Amino acid sequence: MDLLGEVLLSLKIGANSVGIFHCGAPWGMDVPAMTQANAYMFCAIDTPFWLMLENKPPQLLEPGDAALILHGPRYSFASTPNAPCVALETYWELKQLPWLTAGSRQNTPLHGLTLGMAPHTDRVLTMGILIGGATDNHLLRALPDVITLKRSARGQFPWIPSLLEFLAAEQSANTPGYTATASHLAELIFTSLVRAYVLNTPAGSSSWLSGINDPRISRALAAIHSKPEHPWTLERLADQAGMSRFSFSRLFSKRTGQTPIEYLIERRMQLAAELVLEGRSSVARIAEAVGYQSERAFRGLFIRHFGMPPREYAKHHSDRR
Repeated sequence: MDLLGEVLLSLKIGANSVGIFHCGAPWGMDVPAMTQANAYMFCAIDTPFWLMLENKPPQLLEPGDAALILHGPRYSFASTPNAPCVALETYWELKQLPWLTAGSRQNTPLHGLTLGMAPHTDRVLTMGILIGGATDNHLLRALPDVITLKRSARGQFPWIPSLLEFLAAEQSANTPGYTATASHLAELIFTSLVRAYVLNTPAGSSSWLSGINDPRISRALAAIHSKPEHPWTLERLADQAGMSRFSFSRLFSKRTGQTPIEYLIERRMQLAAELVLEGRSSVARIAEAVGYQSERAFRGLFIRHFGMPPREYAKHHSDRR
């Protein structure tokens, strides 16, 4: 099983929006803190610019560089670290631009985006993304607030420049099928940036990502992800890793920050939440599908994990759409 591929596929992009800012120095925009579901991608097309996050040093993006901002932190992007910045909310209301919401579909890129003084000759490609189930995804929780892919490191993904060029080309936006194509390309670039970061994570680091890169722990993780409904025990998972129970439990906790059984329960609850939101199965069937013969035990775990019973969870999320 390709564990990383499986986890990447579990990242659900609920909506995305593409836009190109035409800029003239000095220029800048301040983006407020959003929810954990909000992510942003940037690419410097033909001019360098700076990304600034709170409590982090400013980061320069050169033409051809790409960056992914995760977890919805407050940040700004500007021609220089000290450039004046307009607030995103003020700018969006002034331009009467559509806000990104779950399930929304963008027919064309956002047009008329300008920042700074004329002439607006510099271009910055931006993408806003909403990620479903962001707070319960092991991979997302383990990622930093910013992932950067330098132009010099694009040997892993030689096709990314062509994709970015397509998204940035105004003539592409006026052709039939742009919406569907742009949506898929945005997801591809998003997962590629995440994959690049994961593959370059040192095996000895103390995070869930290092578990993927540890062959023994990775086998146990793959077993949980491929058959979460299986009656796994600590001993059976240790067998998958080819280790003793004690050594396996210690190493698993060190790599992932959770015990094997805690991880198993969390994975089952993630799947259960998805099934609850689909609304096609009874609670009893969902419990059985994720490995619980007792509906009562399942309900108790679900409430402990999400703070509410399954039906209330479904209603809560349906009201927010």
